[in-house]
Amino acid sequence: MTQQEEYVVQLSPDNAAVLFIDNQINLMLGTQSIDTTLLRDNTEGLAKLAAIYDLPVVLTTTGGGGHGPSGPLLPPITETFPDAPIIDRQDYLNAMADPRFADAVRAVGRKKVILSGITTDFCLVYPTASLIAQGYHVFIVVDASGSWTKEINDAALQRVIQMGATPTNLQSIAGELQNSAAVEDLAASKDKHPQLFEWLGRYTPAPSLIGMNMRR
Repeated sequence: MTQQEEYVVQLSPDNAAVLFIDNQINLMLGTQSIDTTLLRDNTEGLAKLAAIYDLPVVLTTTGGGGHGPSGPLLPPITETFPDAPIIDRQDYLNAMADPRFADAVRAVGRKKVILSGITTDFCLVYPTASLIAQGYHVFIVVDASGSWTKEINDAALQRVIQMGATPTNLQSIAGELQNSAAVEDLAASKDKHPQLFEWLGRYTPAPSLIGMNMRR
């Protein structure tokens, strides 16, 4: 399969993983490209979505994590994945330059990686470049990531798109995962409906319309 052919394959519960890169409390407080309450809620929504579809996750912090100036990971992430190790980077701004993180990403065995992080210009641009160079298809969750200003965030997104990354959003990921699950096994996918409808009611802007369409 060529890279172009691989890029049109949809996200599915069997081919995707989520990387949370430096979604730390104090970094979030300095973010101005997106409302911080919305950023926190969407990050929580992404974590819950990963749990619903059993997507593997890799977690990382910078500068000492909870013992450093950037603070710990947002509680919704660690509460959703209490057993997932957190790789704290002291020397590497590019998470993929840390052998522990890179090994953890390779270990999940998924070539489609969904990235959420703070800040876009540091924590997402650098690993995106490395991941694409290594043959991964990178998805940037634009509404579960942020930076110091909108201008900085927009420039970072333009750069990762030029590299070949795919910008996306929380609701789109949910729909893509559910659609792929239904195509693979319709009966099994319906078993997730109670969790998915609850998720849609909390984390999407049009839960009633989506829910009504899916209940038909």
